[in-house]
Amino acid sequence: MESSARNSAGGHLVFERRRYRVTRIPTFKEFNVKAPFQKTTNARATPKRLLLASPKGGCGKTMLARNLAAAAAHEGLRVVTADLDPQATLTIWSRRRPQDVPAIPHFKVTWSDAEALLDDQELAEYDLVVIDTPPSIEAQPSVFRRLLDAADLVVVPARATFDDAESIGPFLRLLRSDNRPAIALLNFVKPRVNVNAVKSYLLEAGDLCPVEVADRTDYARAGAKGLSLVDIEGHQGADEITAIWRFIRRRLWEEPHA
Repeated sequence: MESSARNSAGGHLVFERRRYRVTRIPTFKEFNVKAPFQKTTNARATPKRLLLASPKGGCGKTMLARNLAAAAAHEGLRVVTADLDPQATLTIWSRRRPQDVPAIPHFKVTWSDAEALLDDQELAEYDLVVIDTPPSIEAQPSVFRRLLDAADLVVVPARATFDDAESIGPFLRLLRSDNRPAIALLNFVKPRVNVNAVKSYLLEAGDLCPVEVADRTDYARAGAKGLSLVDIEGHQGADEITAIWRFIRRRLWEEPHA
């Protein structure tokens, strides 16, 4: 069943409690689940908000949201995900998540209820809120603006092409001019491809995560089973996600919020 809680502003968050049986997807040999990591970050009374946002579609926001959420959960943080995208890909992933990996509660949120994600009291039981947004962010400018203002860090993914970099450049400059904490993150990076020109362009627009996400089909294969690569023992993709998460964790908890 689903339950909802209403905040003082009238919005509500719908908490996904259901477990669904899904068609079995062929496994691959790397799917051995890891035991949870030991918690390394102290909980805070006020939840941190990690916002995945980009004006460019197809940049991997949802893939990053679920993998970063899982990395944080493996460290023992109390993580919740929130899905503002009408396609609900993150919501579907959360329903498929197996019982033998760290649990990640999930909110499916409409734009009309998005104000509830700004309510610290409603989210007080969590250390981290990972928010996935649709590419059509200009459709809800006032609500999206408030989410940007409340975010402790905005992650702006981009494919490693100059076209994609130019698409997110104005957004990164806007965030920088508004003194919002934000980083660009290169995603789907193919091996042996020189992306220095793309990096140089992005560094002129804002901050850039020093770790890249490789172009791996296993991200999609794991996602279809409700898993992240961090859930899979010994997978190379887990190393890059863990490194990215540690960089983000430092930005969230160790660096002062502007």
